Amino acid sequence: MPPYFRAAFLVLGLSLGSGLPAAPAHAADIAIPQATIDKGKDGKVTFKNVTLKDCNLGQDEATKLFSGALTPEDAAAMVQRMTAGEARIAEVDMETGAGDRLTVKDIVAGKIGGGGAQTLTVASTEGVVPDDAGDSTLHFGSLRIDHVSLVDLAGALRAGDPARAALRFSHLSWDGGDLTAVDKGTPAGAPGGNRIALHIGPARIDQNFDGQGAPLDAAASLTGLSLKMPPESRLGAVLNAYGYPEIDADVTIGGVYDPATKTYQLKNYAIDLKKIGSVAISAQFSGLKETAFVGDKEAREKAMLDATLDWARIEVANAGLFDKVVAFASLSQGKTPASVKDDWRAIIAQAPLLFSGAPAIAIMAKELERFVVDPKVLTLTIKGKGAPLKLSEFVHIEDPTDFLNRLDVTGSPAPAKPAKPAGGTRL
Repeated sequence: MPPYFRAAFLVLGLSLGSGLPAAPAHAADIAIPQATIDKGKDGKVTFKNVTLKDCNLGQDEATKLFSGALTPEDAAAMVQRMTAGEARIAEVDMETGAGDRLTVKDIVAGKIGGGGAQTLTVASTEGVVPDDAGDSTLHFGSLRIDHVSLVDLAGALRAGDPARAALRFSHLSWDGGDLTAVDKGTPAGAPGGNRIALHIGPARIDQNFDGQGAPLDAAASLTGLSLKMPPESRLGAVLNAYGYPEIDADVTIGGVYDPATKTYQLKNYAIDLKKIGSVAISAQFSGLKETAFVGDKEAREKAMLDATLDWARIEVANAGLFDKVVAFASLSQGKTPASVKDDWRAIIAQAPLLFSGAPAIAIMAKELERFVVDPKVLTLTIKGKGAPLKLSEFVHIEDPTDFLNRLDVTGSPAPAKPAKPAGGTRL
């Protein structure tokens, strides 16, 4: 999205915060039938039917704010001092120089002040990206955000870089939507059509922040994701051959940060691909300063690199795909499934030789071989051998073998042995 589009969203979402001051006594209602930010060949943004209730700005000030007539510095100052009981925008139309169009309808922000608002809701969003092969389309359902704030909005506007403003909110719920695009490698008249269809189901995010803006805890879920490829497309044909006319998935994320101990725990980052398999990642980081979340770009990067990885775990579960791949390989190679697995195990057994016998690779190979034999769940836990690993060590790996020798890797827990039967009575 072009920078001025982001700026437009920031203005219409002047939104965002809580514990806001009451509107001053001289506040009044303001109506702006239409205002446009026109960037000529680069496109334009048009606000239609803007109403500000109990607003402390004057009519001329508000009009300038929504028409882009102010310098970034003046706009930042005005946004910071603006208060209003409610802001409504019936429609926002955006158009790029290339002809891309986006329409956002019924935007409502409540209790605006200090660069934020108590609530922000959007009824719907429609978009079209023209193309000679066929337009791409998007439709997003309703969105609600509570207790939202744009951290350092003034600084972002002064710097002329709206993307620097950090969005904070306590709750987000979204109905999801649909996107479609033409697969140019598939003819328009192909059976089943030539459009790629992505459906996004309901999404939810709940989080809390400390006084500095660092996340104390967060939980997010995105359910009902589905992807359908044209049946005659290259990928669509492969997926259909494996019995997947569409791919369905759910995503969940959860994490907790303790400012006192400077510890962040990624409790879960999981992608569940229905009838295919799932991947779940968890980890714990220590020495992670709050600047990793609330500092400027350089401070955030430094805080991340200075932190240490206590441990990380990845768990891969098979829900049917592995068995289909084995069956497909056995048919195409004219071998039994057992022979195919034996070939794969032989290849895996050579892996440690490529890394001078590094113990970490040997353990990974052993666990992978176990998964090939019994494809249910593969679990690997990684931590530093003798001392925690600095995250900077993952960025600057000069000697892969030396780095691997710094890892302590453990695999899936061994299955419990069956209990011995109790001794009987001899007759």
